[in-house]
Amino acid sequence: MSFRSILIGILGAVAMGAGGQYVNKYIPGARGLIRGHLPVSVFGMMIFFVLFINPLIARIRASWRFRPAEIALIMALILVACGITDAGLMRQIPKAPIQPVLMNRTHPGWQRANLIEETPSALLVNEGQFDDRIIEDYVTAMGEPGRPIHIREVHWQAWWRPLAIWGGIFLLFAIGVISLSVVVHRQWAERERIRYPLAELTQSLLAQDDQGRTAIFGSRLFWLGVLVPLFIRVVNGIYMWTDGKSVEIPMTLDFSALGEGFPEFMSTPGAGSLTALTFYPACIGFTYLLASDIGFSLGIANFLNVLALYLLLMFGVNTSGGVIEGGIVQAHSFGSFLAMAVMLIYVGRRYYWQTAKEAVTFVPQKETNAAGVWALRSLVLTMAGVTAILWAVGLDLPIAILAVLGTLLLFFIMARINAETGVFFLAPAWQMPVIVTGLFGLGVLGPRVIIVLGLMMFIMSIDPFECMMPFVVNGLKIATGTLLKPGRVGLIMAGTVALTLAITIPTALWADHNHAANLRRGWSSDRIYNVAEKSASQLDALGTTETVREYGALDRIRNMRPDSRFMIPMLSGFLLLIGCSVLRLRFTWWPLHPVILLLFGAMLFGRFSFSFLLGWAIKSAVSKFGGAAKYTETKPLMIGVIAGDLLGGFLFMIIAWIYFALTGTAGKEMMLW
Repeated sequence: MSFRSILIGILGAVAMGAGGQYVNKYIPGARGLIRGHLPVSVFGMMIFFVLFINPLIARIRASWRFRPAEIALIMALILVACGITDAGLMRQIPKAPIQPVLMNRTHPGWQRANLIEETPSALLVNEGQFDDRIIEDYVTAMGEPGRPIHIREVHWQAWWRPLAIWGGIFLLFAIGVISLSVVVHRQWAERERIRYPLAELTQSLLAQDDQGRTAIFGSRLFWLGVLVPLFIRVVNGIYMWTDGKSVEIPMTLDFSALGEGFPEFMSTPGAGSLTALTFYPACIGFTYLLASDIGFSLGIANFLNVLALYLLLMFGVNTSGGVIEGGIVQAHSFGSFLAMAVMLIYVGRRYYWQTAKEAVTFVPQKETNAAGVWALRSLVLTMAGVTAILWAVGLDLPIAILAVLGTLLLFFIMARINAETGVFFLAPAWQMPVIVTGLFGLGVLGPRVIIVLGLMMFIMSIDPFECMMPFVVNGLKIATGTLLKPGRVGLIMAGTVALTLAITIPTALWADHNHAANLRRGWSSDRIYNVAEKSASQLDALGTTETVREYGALDRIRNMRPDSRFMIPMLSGFLLLIGCSVLRLRFTWWPLHPVILLLFGAMLFGRFSFSFLLGWAIKSAVSKFGGAAKYTETKPLMIGVIAGDLLGGFLFMIIAWIYFALTGTAGKEMMLW
């Protein structure tokens, strides 16, 4: 761990956070900077550096060459910042505190229900008061091309409180998930030895032989794997840049005729991906590295998902729902996530119990490490801090605790799915407010609680396919693979996140004032206030508006009305995942991995199913006809396939940026997924 690696890593993280959010919002044709937990910009840059730049540096002077541990640390710090750059946070900030104030003017129902007044004033810009000058300066460009506004011209007095509160919540949560990642690292990486496919790619490219050379570079299969997808990306990139005037290599099989033959089945949510089977070389390569039951489960998950939803609809079951009020799909998904957490804690119960005992009693215990113990203490303190903030702004303490634990559960299982299966683009069906509304009922919560829960979800986890914890666990695995200490890496990550946030949030607010603020990117907060309006209307019809407004924590607990549309499917999801996990642990012939249940109702995943299934089929064929030795021998080929695919996407990303810098117009963006 050298000074230059720490410095470059921190500067890279700040550039990814502050510069990346600007690029995503205001540079045309640059939406693909992050795109899930396998950011082409980061992994592609690493591959390009390892293949070309670092060897060139060594030729100039051998002592200047970056060691594997240095590259790993830089990679880990930049990855953590990816949880801030776009969907992880900056799609919602600074938009979230001003959007309700702006939209309230055009929603008479919100005005009748006094929803802005129900929202804690500290969470909104200008304390929720509509000010023409503040609003206009934000939604219209104050600056001119080539003449940006001075940072002092931003209305800081109207913005600092909500940005400080939400920034503080995010920072505490970020430190908390870094701490949790350090706690589970030893159990997952050393005891369970799960795969970490994304980290394995980096580690394979950093591993050196006895002469200090990158070992995998000596494999012809690796270079063959690199060249094939790279050639495809180059050919298709030229086709894209020439507007179809050159040759294209098709990457999708068209089965749109299925929609005509099976119209009812193909209208089921998620069925659209069955009509366009796309080859994603990186997905095929990652699946080749996985256990067979995982690859098979990933390959058939979307089809079984669509089939289950179709059968429910055919039997007249109402599958509608939302991210706040929930539904049977959302409740089932939450139940499976909860069960997965229980199973993970059960499997590592001895290690976690010993770590907890030492964290509380300060008495050394067997099988613990100091980093894990202190990380657990940090986790408890940071989550207590988030709970205290939510309590201070208007949530009852039990609901604040549920909100924090629910969000943490989402991040925790998302990290496990990514670390064990390599799934890098996933949006689960459920969100944190589903737990609270399912247990208490909308009529007991009231508009204020719904709004605060919704805003927290909107900022922290509305797009969990870029939540921070999967970035952290992969960064830790990459760094510790070069013998760096997880505790030290975690501390540097925490400091990096704090600095990145401190720079990114103010520069984002300045950028939004300098341009016409991009309010349309990402989700809109109107769905939060629409549910709150529905709750207010119900309370008004029952004549209980004032009663619920005066409820304290005990009153809500006494009057809670668990929703059967939440409890029954939640229990079914819980029991099914427990059953699947037990069968997998007890019987080697059991073909399914519990991830198949965690993917139920998930968005964004179905498009990759064919590639996962193809990767599983290739691995099964090689293992069956060539044996374990042939499988091990061909792994460099698949690592090369992954590297070549990412490298191709990265090269055309750089070409698009150079084109924009030279011409001022958007280039052609190659979106790998």
